[in-house]
Amino acid sequence: MSTTHDHHTPRGDIAPYEGEYVWAELVDDEDPGPHPDEDQEQPADAHDRRRPARAVGRATVTVLRAIAGYTGPGLRHAWAATNHWTTLGYMSDEEIRRRLVKRHLDTYLEQREDITADINRLGKKAQKITRDAVDYGLTAEEGRRLKDIGAELKLRRTAGQALTLIPFDVAGAQPTGDQVRRYRSVRALGRFVGVLLPAGAATLAIVLTAPVTGLVAVPVLAGAAWWLGRHPLALTQRALPAELVGPRELEPLPKAADDTTCTTGPEAEGEALPEEVIRLNAALTAAGLLNSAKNTKGIEVLDGPDYSVGNGYTLVADLPKGGGKLVKDVIGKTEVIAGELGIPPMQLIIREVPASEGGHGRRMHMWEAEKDPYLAVGHATSPLATADSWDFWAGTPLGQTVLAQAKTIPTEFAGGFTSHFFSGIMRFGKTAAMRLDVAAGLLDPGVRLYLANGKGGTDWQDAEAVAHRFTEGTDEAGLTAFEDLLEELVEDMNTRYTDLKTVDVHLVPDGRLTPELARKHGLPVLLAVIDELQLYLLALPPKRRERALEKLKNLLRAGPAAGVFLVVGTQRPDGEEVPTGFRDLFGVRVSVRCLDSRSSRMSLGDLASDAGADASVLTEDHVGVVVAATGHRWEILSADFLSLPDFAKLCQRARQMREQAGTLTGDAAGQPRITEPREIRAVRACLAALDEMDTDRARVETLAETIGDDGEFEGIDKAQLGALLRKAGCGNAVSIGAVDDLKNAKGYKRPALEDALDAVNNAD
Repeated sequence: MSTTHDHHTPRGDIAPYEGEYVWAELVDDEDPGPHPDEDQEQPADAHDRRRPARAVGRATVTVLRAIAGYTGPGLRHAWAATNHWTTLGYMSDEEIRRRLVKRHLDTYLEQREDITADINRLGKKAQKITRDAVDYGLTAEEGRRLKDIGAELKLRRTAGQALTLIPFDVAGAQPTGDQVRRYRSVRALGRFVGVLLPAGAATLAIVLTAPVTGLVAVPVLAGAAWWLGRHPLALTQRALPAELVGPRELEPLPKAADDTTCTTGPEAEGEALPEEVIRLNAALTAAGLLNSAKNTKGIEVLDGPDYSVGNGYTLVADLPKGGGKLVKDVIGKTEVIAGELGIPPMQLIIREVPASEGGHGRRMHMWEAEKDPYLAVGHATSPLATADSWDFWAGTPLGQTVLAQAKTIPTEFAGGFTSHFFSGIMRFGKTAAMRLDVAAGLLDPGVRLYLANGKGGTDWQDAEAVAHRFTEGTDEAGLTAFEDLLEELVEDMNTRYTDLKTVDVHLVPDGRLTPELARKHGLPVLLAVIDELQLYLLALPPKRRERALEKLKNLLRAGPAAGVFLVVGTQRPDGEEVPTGFRDLFGVRVSVRCLDSRSSRMSLGDLASDAGADASVLTEDHVGVVVAATGHRWEILSADFLSLPDFAKLCQRARQMREQAGTLTGDAAGQPRITEPREIRAVRACLAALDEMDTDRARVETLAETIGDDGEFEGIDKAQLGALLRKAGCGNAVSIGAVDDLKNAKGYKRPALEDALDAVNNAD
């Protein structure tokens, strides 16, 4: 700074300046601009312009701080949720353990299902060949194929039973801690590589290739993070999924304290009930057999559920007291119960436990099968096919139960024979089942066979070589032979009773033929077999039909004590074709499939039907499956298989046995029944008519009306009678004078009829 004073004036001599000071500032030549004093007050308009900008800035900073306060935790929570999902944090170690066990269980069950499918497939193949064999026989190639299928089927069943009997090893399937951790790590790696890594790469690619889209996505993602920060997700472990909670194969079922009884009801509250019992209680309640009230007792399980049968499970249980329901009520609701359980009726088998096994009216044995047990058991080859001989008194081996147990139907009980009645619709094995009865009789040389087949065909033709009497068809000759067969049976029965009177009383204390008496005194069993009885009864005129039925009833009533045994087969046995009074005389009734329950009742009888027997539950697949009933007791059986070639060989063995034993008689031995020809019987009938009219001559029309009113010649007309009389040797009708208001009538005189009989007698 400079002044107006001289620079050389000494400092001490400077006089005070009394004028104005002039301030100056040294400035940089490169920045010559003025710098106003900072403390200098600015103009008012500049200050007002800066105030809104500062307010906006402060507000922006506040909002950003608020957003950051929520977005940061949201991003951290999003990362935690992603990590929770990736590492399966929501799964407990127990859930992972159960999943690993269930994986082994699914493999185990899949193996069982595969074997079951193979068994069903092979069973259908064998069944088809068997069905064709029943109708047409087997070729050598088909026989080998059936044998191979049977062998393979046996192996599959053995494997299936072995796999079923081996329980699923829960303890052995339990994973270790390392296996659980490995499962979690592998799944986490898979989710990271398969989901997170591709998602991150896709997001980065979008940002780099489409910046505008990335700029839009940033605030969206930030907003989502902010929202997630305000509404955090609950990162907890979930409960065990329903499909992993308490399956039978994973955890053993709890039992009652005695380890044998599991009671359902209020007193069992707190106990874990088997799933099978819970389902059965629900089904019985829906069927109206259990009261739905909460305080009502359920069934009391005495044994089971038992899976050792290899096809479903069985259990023995008592129905609750006080409900007024018995096992027969449960049997009557089988279809409803099966529907509630979600299975076909054929897979639900309910029986009343007999008194001999500690049973009573409320104790039932139930089997819920996984597959149709009657198809699964198959058809065994009849033991009669290879047997050297058989005791007919011991019964007939008919088939197998659902447990593959051989079942024999009785031929006699209570000291006498009981006849067998077979029925059901065609093409389902009725005749094949009857053939087993006949085979059992043929293998006993002490049995004499009388066989009548109404339909003809090849079913019985091999039996002609051994039958005492054999007839087929329903033409006039067949009908006459059928009536003669019945007449001979009645005569043989009456002769048998006469013979029994000559035997010591101590040998026949009940007046009945016994096996010992039959063998010792040479009294054969009279086995009468009538197949397709309805064809005979429909073909016979009404009065001849009545006489035939009366003879059959007489044989059924009085025949058993004399050793007469009837095996009768028919189709739908309604009241018109086969009367109820006739059917009810049979002690054992066997039926193949019926179309409805009404037909089944007619086939099996009221006692068995009221006890639950119903052949209408059999389906189109049940060829050779029969319902066998003895009184009120009944059972469904898979009939044994006896092919036509095997039956032919059996008939040859039976003939040889009778030739050696000296019991081959009748038609098979060339000893036909001696009966008068029908034309000679017509002559005798005309002579009897003349006696009845008390005359020695009559017109042909009058004779036809008289003998055609009843008896063998019922309905015969003039032309038919004239043909028979001419065939008998009576010649043509001649003039017989004034008869029936005619001056010169034509007819026959008594001498012409008697001469024809004399000619026959002289010829003999």
